[in-house]
Amino acid sequence: MFASEEGRLLDRAQRGDVYAFESLVKMHQQRVFAHCYRLLNNSAEAEDLCAETFLRAYQHLGSLRADPSIIHWLLRVANNLSISVLRKRTSRPTVELDEIHELPATTASPEEQMLANSRRDVVLRCLQELSPKERTAVLMFYLEERPLEEIAQVLGCGLAGAKSRVHRARHRLKELVMAEIGEDLILPAEEGGTP
Repeated sequence: MFASEEGRLLDRAQRGDVYAFESLVKMHQQRVFAHCYRLLNNSAEAEDLCAETFLRAYQHLGSLRADPSIIHWLLRVANNLSISVLRKRTSRPTVELDEIHELPATTASPEEQMLANSRRDVVLRCLQELSPKERTAVLMFYLEERPLEEIAQVLGCGLAGAKSRVHRARHRLKELVMAEIGEDLILPAEEGGTP
């Protein structure tokens, strides 16, 4: 009946199998946490929102569908919860995303590594200046390399809307970086052209 392991687990969870739901959580927990962390830059808040996301999934278990995947629903809930937290913040703390954005080991000189670290810090600060939806679009497209269809589902918009948000966010991020350090930010192009 179900083509995927996720579909079988969801069916079992909907029939009351707690272990099947636990398996679904394990299947998607890392991705939901990473999504929240990238938006919030705070591990404790990301853990709380990850837990809240799965609590809501459990509360709405009967209406969840595995077609195409419940990860889209989970990321949309996590995204909305993250946006709510960001709106409540009175100030924006600057916390580095070293866990995600570690520099690869290279033979670069200490001066070159310091310059690269400085540029990365500027980009991270500029990312914080974007709206939560813009930040989500840019991070999902460029960092997670997610397709526009998935971004559209998470943001709750159509494909054209997702493409437009990625394009606007990319343009705004480049402007912010240019204003701060006077250098253009190079982002990879989308297949078939930039968004």
